[in-house]
Amino acid sequence: MRQKFFIKNPLYLILSTLAIAMILVLLLYTTVKLEEKIEKRMIEISTSDVMAIAHNSATAIKNQLDLTSHFAEQIQNNEALHQTIEKKLSVLLTQNIKYSYLLYRDKKGIFRFLADGAKEEEKAFINQKFDIDNPKWLEVFHTKKPLMIEHQYLQQLSISYLVPILRENEVEMVLAIDFSITKVENINTIIALMKNAILAIILVVIVFLIILLIQTLRYIAIKKTAYIDKLTHVYNRNYLQESEDFINLNDYLLATLDIDHFKTVNDTYGHDVGDKILKQVANMILLTVRTNEDIIIRYGGEEFVILAKIKRGDNLSALNVIERIFKNIQENHFYINKKDYLNITVSIGVNLVPHKSRTFSEAFKLADIALYNAKNKGRNNIEIYDEIHNHHNQSLMSINEIKEAIEENRVICFYQKIVDTFTQKVSHYEALLRIVDKQGNIVTPDKILPVIKGTFILRNITKSVLALCHEKLSQHPTVCINVNLNPKDIVDEAILDILKEYAQQSNIANRLGIEIVESEDLITCKDAKNNLLMLKQWGYKIFIDDFGSGYSNFIYLTQIKTDFIKIDGAIIKNILEDKISFLLVKSIVDFAKEANIKVIAEYVSNKEIYDTIKSLGIEYSQGFYFSQPKAFEE
Repeated sequence: MRQKFFIKNPLYLILSTLAIAMILVLLLYTTVKLEEKIEKRMIEISTSDVMAIAHNSATAIKNQLDLTSHFAEQIQNNEALHQTIEKKLSVLLTQNIKYSYLLYRDKKGIFRFLADGAKEEEKAFINQKFDIDNPKWLEVFHTKKPLMIEHQYLQQLSISYLVPILRENEVEMVLAIDFSITKVENINTIIALMKNAILAIILVVIVFLIILLIQTLRYIAIKKTAYIDKLTHVYNRNYLQESEDFINLNDYLLATLDIDHFKTVNDTYGHDVGDKILKQVANMILLTVRTNEDIIIRYGGEEFVILAKIKRGDNLSALNVIERIFKNIQENHFYINKKDYLNITVSIGVNLVPHKSRTFSEAFKLADIALYNAKNKGRNNIEIYDEIHNHHNQSLMSINEIKEAIEENRVICFYQKIVDTFTQKVSHYEALLRIVDKQGNIVTPDKILPVIKGTFILRNITKSVLALCHEKLSQHPTVCINVNLNPKDIVDEAILDILKEYAQQSNIANRLGIEIVESEDLITCKDAKNNLLMLKQWGYKIFIDDFGSGYSNFIYLTQIKTDFIKIDGAIIKNILEDKISFLLVKSIVDFAKEANIKVIAEYVSNKEIYDTIKSLGIEYSQGFYFSQPKAFEE
């Protein structure tokens, strides 16, 4: 945004605005006090009859119920009783008494209807959720006394009167009466005069605030340096965190861009060359986008966020910007020194309709899903998020679906046996994440984890899985279960607190194995290493999962004193046909024996693979040859 006018010293503006604001507050205070005084007297006069009616009705309803069983269940299970109560409630309705209804709270603390005296077309059905709009609704369950809640409107006073219905000295139901009191006409005239006076002052304040806003923009420009990535000179993540709530998603197409195989560049040529590539890619993006229209953000590492401006509802021009970025990077040479260069490709995920998401974060996740799909299709391509396609193929759950599953306790675990290779007796079970969707289908982790990567929801999923495993360990004192954690879980205080609590309980930590995939993030994080050693001290056993598939560091295994190595299934399933896979497995087994680390072979799917890993002396096995993942009870 271009700035054309500034006031030199914003202090004067602030003081002037504050002075006017104080006058405005005084006027508002006078108006409110006057109205409150009149309302108080009107309420005293008008509510006495309604209160008496409400108490009598509550008593009548209670007298119809059996005091030896739960009131809500009686009404839910007895249609005749339900209709009788609703008939009594409907009789209460008058010109001033608008609604009368009976509520209860379910086990989750949610208010729900038991009976509704409203007209048939407005009537709530039994057990329908009732959304409270005031925390005072909760007070009646603690005080066990009637409560009045006032709602402020210009033409009338609206009041909810709540009468608790008790059984065994506990509130089981609440009778709610909604009624209104019409204000006297001259009160409206007085209030209108007051409001007009205040409005005039507000207009003055707005003028000052506009000037103050312009001056503030000047300071934002100065602060902008804190929002620029020093390496690439595009916006950084700080900018996104500060601005995401103010970005109008109707105005932009949202894309996420990731440099393909960037880790290989860093590993092969070093981080200095990696930084050069990052700067050149960012510069290429900046040269391609439209100045003062499109926004470029370095989201982290080699990932960029692109907000391409949409003009007059036309997505095509914005999408052309994304395609030009993709093509220009593809055709450009990225020099690592004066003579040598690399050819770089990128994967891009595009969300064409970010405005359909409620927040920037949700819109970003959809673009990230498209990026994930682009990578899965071999990288070096643009993938556009297709809501219909994704739903039809049940490819990925949405963030909201996952959040609802956690809240509704639909996160479950399937369990797969880990057996002694030589006796085939069960040694452990691996807990595998599943979600039951609203249609009753079982959803696997590949449709869950990509969506919530890097979000707090991933931590909540981990908490749910830990709780499920703890429950099974408590119920079965001889069973051992492994749980999968990600590197962020190992440094998350909330997760560590849970594991510490479990370790303080008898016979839990020694039966709960911690499985974690070795990665660069894990190895380079000092806290992760220290925390793994701490988990060992608490009694947990450490399992390094998918070993041999990628980032495999034998020295690190000895530093964290790992107990088990799980050889990656992709290697095990090729052990019969691929000599390299066989030799790799043999070298891992030889090292593990020397280091006194137990080995588990994953993906043992048939007898031939089983005989081979048995001949190599691998102590434990896991795979479909022994069992498929299933519910523990099965």
